Order: sequence, then C-alpha cells, then structure tokens
Amino acid sequence: MKSTVVSSQLLRICAISLWVISFVPGTHAGDDPPPEPTGYWQGPMNGKVPSTITGGRVIGTEELSRLIQQEQPTLVDVAPAPRRPSDRSMPWLPLPHRSIPQSVWIPGAGSGAISSAMADYFHGRLTELTGHNREKLIIFYCRLDCWASWNAAKRAIDEGYRQVRWYPDGLEAWQAAGLPTEAVEPEGPSVR
Repeated sequence: MKSTVVSSQLLRICAISLWVISFVPGTHAGDDPPPEPTGYWQGPMNGKVPSTITGGRVIGTEELSRLIQQEQPTLVDVAPAPRRPSDRSMPWLPLPHRSIPQSVWIPGAGSGAISSAMADYFHGRLTELTGHNREKLIIFYCRLDCWASWNAAKRAIDEGYRQVRWYPDGLEAWQAAGLPTEAVEPEGPSVR
C-alpha cells in the first residue's frame, strides 16, 4: 500500500513538472533546434538557438575550458547590458556583470541589426584583439539560448575570421561547472 502511495505521488510530481516545463521557452520535449537563418537573427534574443553556425564551430564547456588553457583565445561576451528602469525617481545601481575571465564585454554587438557606430567599433575591436590576425581563435558567448552570441559569431565569420567558435550554453553552463568568473565593464559606443 505504501509503495502505491509513493508511486502515485511520484507520478503526480512528474506530471506537474512536465506541465510546468511546457510553459518554459525552449524546453519542449522533442523540439528540434531551429535552422540557421540566412542573415542575422532579427527576432527575440532569448529562445531556442540553432545547433550549428556555418563557417564556425559550436563548442561546449569542456572544450572551452581546454581552449582557454591551451590556446589563449579572444573571448567576447555579447550579453545585453541591463536597462535602466523607466522610473528614474529611484536610484539605480545594476549588479556587476560577470564574465568568463579575460573576456571583453561588448553589449549590443549581437543584436540583429546594429548601428554603423557599433559595426565600426566591433570591427575595430576585433582587429585590435586579434592583432590583425584573421586566424586568431575567437570565442563568442552570452547567456544560455541567446541569439546575440550567434549573431556576433556570424558577424566575425562574415568579416573573414576563420577560427570562430560559438559557446551557446553561455555563462550559466560555465558557472554550473564551477568555473570562475570576473566582473567586467561594458565596451562600445552604447556605453559612452
């Protein structure tokens, strides 16, 4: 009798869990990743992302950690910057932004459409970070299921960088693996 009660409680918990998960974007059982768009992604930045990036490679946490230790790649975090609330009567102090150590944070570089000022900044900063070497390993990331890192990696590929890696699991997976982060300041025309 006791095992029947436990079994029915477990079934009830599983059913409730599946119901809750069905409302979380990108977690539907059986969902396939979307195909790569032909251009830059213009839709919502958070959601299911492709499993590929043409002209680059997708990497996971273990490979990212290994590459950082062995290759000294250029790391670019393109997570969006927090927005100031519309109620400006209250003081606002955003939390420090955490990134993978030695990353450069360029919020806005992964938007679907970027301003000419951001395009110029992104181009110039990649040139500087890579020492004018289009063979230098560059890794782009932001948050889990964030299109911004896919767009930024695609931009770098379109600029002729040949060693582009995309880390779609983002900072959440890095932290879940118990790996270190550091506070960084934003760069780019939108923060000036």
